[in-house]
Amino acid sequence: MLGVAKPRICIVNPFEHGGGAEYQIEQLIDALVRADEYEIHYLTHFVDERDRKRSYQVSRIGNGGPIPRFGYLMEARSLYRKLRDIDPCIIYQRVACAYTGICAFYSRRHATPLLWHVAHDTEVTPQLLEKARNVVRLRLEKWAAESGARHATRIVVQTRHQAHLLQKNYARAADAVVPNFHPPAAETLDKSGPLTVIWIANLKPWKQPEVFVRLANSLRGCSEVRFVIVGAPAPTSGNERWRQALMRDIQNTPNLRYVGQKSHAEVNELLACAHIFVNTSVHEGFPNTFIQAWLRDVVVVSLQVDPDHLLDRRGVGIVARSEAGLVTAVRGLIDDPDARAAYRERGRAHAIEHHSLRNADDLVGLLRSYRREPSR
Repeated sequence: MLGVAKPRICIVNPFEHGGGAEYQIEQLIDALVRADEYEIHYLTHFVDERDRKRSYQVSRIGNGGPIPRFGYLMEARSLYRKLRDIDPCIIYQRVACAYTGICAFYSRRHATPLLWHVAHDTEVTPQLLEKARNVVRLRLEKWAAESGARHATRIVVQTRHQAHLLQKNYARAADAVVPNFHPPAAETLDKSGPLTVIWIANLKPWKQPEVFVRLANSLRGCSEVRFVIVGAPAPTSGNERWRQALMRDIQNTPNLRYVGQKSHAEVNELLACAHIFVNTSVHEGFPNTFIQAWLRDVVVVSLQVDPDHLLDRRGVGIVARSEAGLVTAVRGLIDDPDARAAYRERGRAHAIEHHSLRNADDLVGLLRSYRREPSR
């Protein structure tokens, strides 16, 4: 009906662009646009300053500078005021931080449903994600995030394991399990080049890129096999010794190439020509890179991350469990094209069945069912 305003949905996340969580938000926004039911608002501290088309209204939380010294909790007033001005019928928040707790506080005071979407296993455990010199900031962020975990109206998780952790650590039952979602591969797959083993993530200590460097060194004798690292460089502040040692070791490994940070589309192009994807993280949520690899016929080998035991249980990848096991697994795949083909087929079928954009539509349905009627 002409003249009737659409209900407002407010998406809250520290970054407008960046990693896997931001890509999932991007896909959710596309699904919301297809549904054509909402006026979409995106509140974020780090606005993407690149020239881009948006199907939503974006507003900056705080002053847009570096993360405040004591974390996002310092931006409580800014975020609260923006939520009050927008008056959304529902809030969707992803990436646990102080924003989670602030949104939960607003939600309770204004009877506005908050759907918090878990993005990482550590978000539903008491542990801190990574160490830093500013321990006060990390603890304030965790305290506020845990408040959000306890008081969010609805909670959606990526895996059954996250649902178990949520119940165990915060006495909350997950309202839904919605696996990550991706569109079909649009690239032309070309596996005719040199056999390529690829590692994709930002260079952070808990991602353990040094394990991949040691893997490449261990397999230097495999002729015509190339190893590639993709990801944003490690920050120059903090972990300086680790960063310098990592870059030195990369430069001293002749069969390894570091190509730096790439866009999501560029990562998919690299995967379209790759053969084996290696994950060396200590922990994850559900890596988007697993799905990207499966959809592009790339075999997944993980040092230890195996969400809901899918790699083992469904045979869609290999869990190495140790660095020695990682070397054995990758060497075995290099030497056995038939094994690679079998993993490729199972991985592609699994991704198409369980990680399609139908999941984004399901999430839109949940948002629709939880929202309140707009007040104006």
